[in-house]
Amino acid sequence: MARMLILRGNHGWRENEAGKKQYYKKGALHEPAAIEYARRRGYEGIVLDVSGDPPGHHLKRSRSPQTLKALVALRKDTSIRALYGFSGGGYNVYWILHALSEKERDRIDLVVVIGAEDTKPDAYDKSDYPGAHWELVYKTNPDTTDAVVPKGVDDGHMFGPEWLLAETPFPAGEPPI
Repeated sequence: MARMLILRGNHGWRENEAGKKQYYKKGALHEPAAIEYARRRGYEGIVLDVSGDPPGHHLKRSRSPQTLKALVALRKDTSIRALYGFSGGGYNVYWILHALSEKERDRIDLVVVIGAEDTKPDAYDKSDYPGAHWELVYKTNPDTTDAVVPKGVDDGHMFGPEWLLAETPFPAGEPPI
């Protein structure tokens, strides 16, 4: 089965799925929604257990631990055919795509970026990357009034994975839960 490499956001205090503050040491992400999205799209979702934090003020995200570990994973595991970046992980996807060779890019069928609105969708457009043919799914953040965001939450950012999942149909022949 093809795999989707899922990249977490930055570490820190953010809302969990219930809307309560939680410290995400390995990087913020509502994993169940991201993994279920991968499944519905026909991939095995694998979460890279490193935060999406940039490497430091004087270095670019091209040198972040997450970017470097993702490149190692992509080069080691040729069954990875999709990338999913949430928040800081979404920014790192940009640097990962630039670091891949033309042949490596040709293997990627799907690029998902959620909650990384400082980098516009055209930065991930396949036309800028030799060898690329991927489908791009790009979303910013849900509004706090969206049904996936619990009442009382001040910022919908953490609920981007649920927002995307809510728009993703179940595979053909599979009844919704």
